[in-house]
Amino acid sequence: MVFTLSGVAHAGMPSPDLTNIASARLDAISFFLLVYVGCAWLFRLVWNKLAEAFPIMPRLSFGKALAVLVVVGLFLYFILTMISGARELMTPGAWSKKGVIYQLVTPDSQPKEWLSVARERWMQRTRKALQDYAASHGNRLPVHPYVPDFDAELWKGIDPQGGGIVYIQGRQLGPPRRIIAFESPSHGSPRWVIFSDGGLEKMDNNAIDDQVSKEANLND
Repeated sequence: MVFTLSGVAHAGMPSPDLTNIASARLDAISFFLLVYVGCAWLFRLVWNKLAEAFPIMPRLSFGKALAVLVVVGLFLYFILTMISGARELMTPGAWSKKGVIYQLVTPDSQPKEWLSVARERWMQRTRKALQDYAASHGNRLPVHPYVPDFDAELWKGIDPQGGGIVYIQGRQLGPPRRIIAFESPSHGSPRWVIFSDGGLEKMDNNAIDDQVSKEANLND
């Protein structure tokens, strides 16, 4: 009451104060403690009401109710920590430490440079395998993607979403210039395309669809 009834102090005495961050944290901690005490009081009330109907249950004091909540809270924290650890084991790198807690890593919307380079090298490797196959089979390409003497692993491609490489059967190396294989739509746009003349280019999705449709009509 003395402090609240005091007027304006004209003396030049220091008045220590907390920073905005410290004040906000102190408010959050005090609110948490208040809620925790309220939960302990409510838990004691409910427990003792049940104890009236079930004599085998011991009655709890406020201190014992508070201790039960603390033990249960620590147990739940341990369980949640184990769940987070299991998630990290199943998805390595999905969680990153920020301060004293771990948070899910938000995937980047922009494509990774290393992924673009890996995709290009994988398509170059696939083109080389097709050229080697044609050189040893009378300039004929595989009749289907899974012929015994061709590495079928190449059709899996490099795509985080699991998309592979689309192979168009019935083509051969040389003119006319036609599409032999291209990355699946899950790679986004543009995508790498292998041509019958040995070319390797990037084309957007609409251009690939138009070219494939045009070549299919020519075959018909």
